[in-house]
Amino acid sequence: RHCVSTAALCHSLFQHATRNHSKMMLPITSLATAAAGAVVAVLSGASMSNMYEMFSLANNSFALPTPVPSDVATRAANWKSIDEAVHELQAMSRRDLISLYLDCEHPDINELAATNEQTKDNWVYDGYLLSNGPILTTITNFITNKLFGRGLQWMGKAYFSSNSSVPIGKNRFRLEQNGEQKRTKGIVPDVLLDRTFDYYIGQSALCSSSSLINRYSPHCSKWSPMSLIWRGMVDELRVIPLSVDAACSSDQTQTQKGGKNKAMLLLGMGYFTWSGGAWNSAPFCLVAKQGK
Repeated sequence: RHCVSTAALCHSLFQHATRNHSKMMLPITSLATAAAGAVVAVLSGASMSNMYEMFSLANNSFALPTPVPSDVATRAANWKSIDEAVHELQAMSRRDLISLYLDCEHPDINELAATNEQTKDNWVYDGYLLSNGPILTTITNFITNKLFGRGLQWMGKAYFSSNSSVPIGKNRFRLEQNGEQKRTKGIVPDVLLDRTFDYYIGQSALCSSSSLINRYSPHCSKWSPMSLIWRGMVDELRVIPLSVDAACSSDQTQTQKGGKNKAMLLLGMGYFTWSGGAWNSAPFCLVAKQGK
């Protein structure tokens, strides 16, 4: 009888503890659900705000019969050096960056600072992520450096000249090992070339004129689950016109043969076709330099 009473007591205590544990778990689960919902709501709101901003600016550009340079484009025309240009771009709001992009034109594809094995030209672009709004800038940095770069910091792009009708380019990522840069063979030491794309001059998704298009889908695996993400990735780029003095101000930049300036400074808009498309673009810029 004593054993039965003890067993009954233990069973009662177990049921009581289980009920208390369930009651404790319910608030925790509710809080987690509420927090997740809040994050989704904030990110969705930020994306919608960015899309509306882009749509409004692009719509105004469409409506003008004769394009009028914005105040931002006027300021850009007075930049004295590439370093000054990059500094100014990094300080600009997303709205100003979009306005400047819409005022620019696509580069001549033959003027791109590209790597050409036949002519021994060895050019690459250093990349800089720019403002994507107060909330999504952090998300863009995470996607670019952690997911897109597989944990490696994004450093820019390299375009390759070829006789192909659709030449290719690759993204540049910093190689590090145990906190130090790892030496490797390539265009530039300590750099991994990855994430291949086709590039060509094509219709912009943002306005009626053309842009330099980087399209990743032709080089994405059909069997990798992550390729479903990168398959929808597209970059649009335009050249920011610089004076000869500004274009030649950096020790790492030079002018092309024949006296023409290379497309030294490019302003880009990167986006996913499945996530708002071009209306939800993230700005970045590329600066040409000679590889080592």
